[in-house]
Amino acid sequence: MKAVRRDRKGTSQPTVSITKPPFEEVVERYYDKVLNLAFRLMGDREEAHDLAQEVFIHAFQAYDRFRGEAEVFTWLYRITVNLAKNRYKQLQREREHRWEILEEMDEEEEETEPFEWEDTKLSPETLLEQKELAEAIQKAIDELPEDQRVTLVLRDIEGLSYQEIARIQGCSVEAVKSRLFRARSALRKKLKPFLER
Repeated sequence: MKAVRRDRKGTSQPTVSITKPPFEEVVERYYDKVLNLAFRLMGDREEAHDLAQEVFIHAFQAYDRFRGEAEVFTWLYRITVNLAKNRYKQLQREREHRWEILEEMDEEEEETEPFEWEDTKLSPETLLEQKELAEAIQKAIDELPEDQRVTLVLRDIEGLSYQEIARIQGCSVEAVKSRLFRARSALRKKLKPFLER
C-alpha cells in the first residue's frame, strides 16, 4: 500500500506504509530471543526475566509509534540493550551502597560469630569443571566495558550481523568490529587459564 507524504516545499513523495503484525504475535515470536539476550547481558536469570518483561512493556507502549524503519527484532534488541545498560548501572549503585552499609555494620560490631558453611555434596568432576568454565565466561563477559560486552553478546551469542549491531548501538560497522576485536582479546586473556587445561 502506498501513501503520499508532503515535504516542507509542498511536493509529494511516495512512502511505503508498513503493515505491522499484532503485538501479541511480536511477543510470541521474539520473547525467547529477548530473554536470552537479557540473560547474556545481565548474567542473572531473575534479572533477565524482569528485563524481558520491561522490554515488552516499553515496546507495547511505543508500538503505535513504531514506523518500521528497522526490523522488529532490531528495534526490540535496541530496547533490550538500552534497558540493560540502565539496569546494570542501577545494580552497580545498589551494590556499592550495600558495601557501604556492610562496612558501617562491621565498624559497629565488635564481635562477630564465625560463618558456618553449608555442607554440600560435590558434583562429578566434569560437571564441576563445566560449571566453573561457564561462570568464568560469564564473569569475564560481565567485566568487559559496556560497549564491548553488548557488541560481543549481540555478535557471538545472538549471531547478529555487523550491520544489525551497528543499527542497534547507533554506531558505524567499523566501530562494531573494533569493539568486538577488543572484547574477544580481553576474553582470551581472562580465560587463558581455563583454555590451557
